[in-house]
This record gives sequence, C-alpha cells and structure tokens, in this order.
Amino acid sequence: MTFSLLKSKVKSSGPCKTNNQTVVVGGPRRSSQSVRKLNLGPQGGVRARAGKDLYCVSRETNADDGSTIFKFSEEKPKEEETKPKAAAEKAQPAAPATEKEEEKMPTEEPAAAVEEEKPKGFGKSAAAGKVKVQPIVVVGAGRVGQALEEMGNGEDIVLRRGDPFPTDLKDRCPIVVCTRNDVLDDVIFSIPPGRWEDLVFLQNGVIQPWLQKQGLQNCSQMLAYFAVAKQGEKPTDGKTDLNPEGLTSITGKWGNAVAERLHAAGLSCHVLDAADYEVRMYEKLIWISSFMVVGANNGGCTVGEVGENHKSQLAQVITELAGVVTANFGCVFPGGLVDRLLAYGRSVSHFPTAVKELEWRNGFFYDLSRKATAAGADDPAPTHTKLLENLNVLA
Repeated sequence: MTFSLLKSKVKSSGPCKTNNQTVVVGGPRRSSQSVRKLNLGPQGGVRARAGKDLYCVSRETNADDGSTIFKFSEEKPKEEETKPKAAAEKAQPAAPATEKEEEKMPTEEPAAAVEEEKPKGFGKSAAAGKVKVQPIVVVGAGRVGQALEEMGNGEDIVLRRGDPFPTDLKDRCPIVVCTRNDVLDDVIFSIPPGRWEDLVFLQNGVIQPWLQKQGLQNCSQMLAYFAVAKQGEKPTDGKTDLNPEGLTSITGKWGNAVAERLHAAGLSCHVLDAADYEVRMYEKLIWISSFMVVGANNGGCTVGEVGENHKSQLAQVITELAGVVTANFGCVFPGGLVDRLLAYGRSVSHFPTAVKELEWRNGFFYDLSRKATAAGADDPAPTHTKLLENLNVLA
C-alpha cells in the first residue's frame, strides 16, 4: 500500500534531511509554512495513524504549483533494510577496553601507502621486479651486450672499449664477450688469466682454432640466434617454423646460468654438451657464410630475397660447405639442413647481406679449399670459391 503526502507552499523544494527522529522538508525559504516535520518510526519509517511504519519511496515536484509530493509505503525498500542498522552500529561508540584486554590487543600497524601507478622504469631501475638471475660481466656495449645487461637485475658490470677489468670483483661469475672477432686478442689479455675459465664467447663465425691456440677451448660458448635490430630494442627470438623451440644454444661451465637469464627475458636457450653444440655451431657458420656470399653476389639483396629468388644457388653452396665440414671434422648434420637454414633466413628476412669478418666465416672454407687443391685434389666447394673470388675480398 502506498500513501501520498502533499506539501504545499514550497516554492523551491530542497533536500530531505534526517535529524534524529524527524524528516525536514524544505527549500531556501525556511518558514513555518514552508517547512514541516514528520515523526519517524523505527529505522527511519514514518509512523502512520494505524501504528504501522511507512517508508518514503519517492519525491516528486508538482509542475503546476511547484509543490513537493512525497510517496510513502508500508513495505521497506530493500536497499534501506541494512543501511540504517549499519549506520546506527557505526554511530555507537565502542566500549572502553579493560587493562587486560588492552594487553591482549595487537598493535595496529599503519596501512601501507598505495604507490602511485607510474610508467615502467619511472623512478626505479627498469629491471625491478624481474626474476633474480646470476650477475655477469659484459665485455662490449653494442646491441647484444646492452640487451644482455637489460635482462639482468641491475647488478651487472658492462666494460666498454678501454675500460679496465674490475680488480674488486670477488665472486666468480660469467664474463660474456660480445665483441667483434678481430679484437678478441685484446679482450682476453685485458682480463686476468685467473678469470679466463669464466669467459663466455658470443661471436659469429668459427673461433675454435683461435680458442685452441690460446688454450681456451674449454671455455663456455654461445650461439645467439636472437636478433637485436637496433640498440636499446628488445631482442627477437630465433624461432622458426621448423624449429619453434628456438635455436639459441650454449655450452660450458656457465651454460645454465646464462640460459636462465635468457629464459627470464622470455627467450629460448638450449644448454648442450660439446658434441651437440659443435653441430649447431657449424650449421650457423654455414648459414651466415652461404647467405652472405650469395646475397653479396646478387646486388647485396636481403636475406629474405636470397631464399626466395636465389634458392638453387644457395642450396648448392650450403651442400658444398656442409661436405667440407664433414670431410675435415667428422661432423654429421641431421637431415633437412637446407630447409632448416632457409627457415631461419625467413625469420630474419629483412637483414642485409655482405661478406664480413672473412677470416672467421667464408675465409675458413676458402682456406680448406685451397688446402685441398694444393694437395692435388678437387676443390670441395667450387661454387663458394667462385662467388667469393667474384667479390674481390680476398687479399
């Protein structure tokens, strides 16, 4: 049942105000004629003549004379059932605790301040919140070196050209060398020999002969298939449609520690034994040597264009170089070598092509060809030799 109450002579209706046990209805002109008080029943209801509680359910303004019409109901609105009770409980002061109760009551700690949300890296290290990884020393501050540092927790040491090796470095840790191959001599002789066992070499090309010459053949080595397009950008993982598990690999003493760093950054990395790593290493050497020499002979086209437009020539060079490795080092490659290298080429299709670091890449195969012909045998890689000689890069 709903009742209406007409409040006349209210020129401008104001808000309903609850004050103890009354409802005040009024506007800006508060006179005895424009303000009326209504007695409330329990929990804010208006006391009706029949002794029942009524509850205000709506308020309307009469369009004709500006009066205010309040509608009451015997049914309590659902949203109002708990609010008055809760308000009353909140309003009642708590009884004072006894001395014994005060002793038992725990001391209330202040609420932790809510930190204002800020852009990533604002006001703190960009590495904050990352998984804890083994600190490292990075030699070389190029694209890859900087990317490795950014994967850490802000505890790494980065050595640029000419920086002395830190003398106060107490704990053993990986020393990751991310420099060009032609400065490796300068790098290792700037590091105390007692630290050489901690070296991790991250270079393109074959460095095995150089490592053996320096007595460093047991050091950790890493094949980085992830790509860093520009300095400061996040690396792109070296995953292909044939190897979705990724191709980046590492071997040696610090293999697990460095792999964990890459995993924490969302990159793949496989820890391999020396024999399995050697196969991966020669595969990458064949990839970079074949794609670069074919691309350079075809106007310096991109890696993707080499695979799409010069696939037959590329496959011939890959097959020749794989035969050279197997004949000289006994390394046997799993089937599908050409397809695997083409797949990786598709993952970095935008890369340019050029023959660089000759001694460590294409020159390695050229020297083996010359050695064979000098002994009276046929050139085991004639297509590669011809393409290399076309470029006038040989001394």
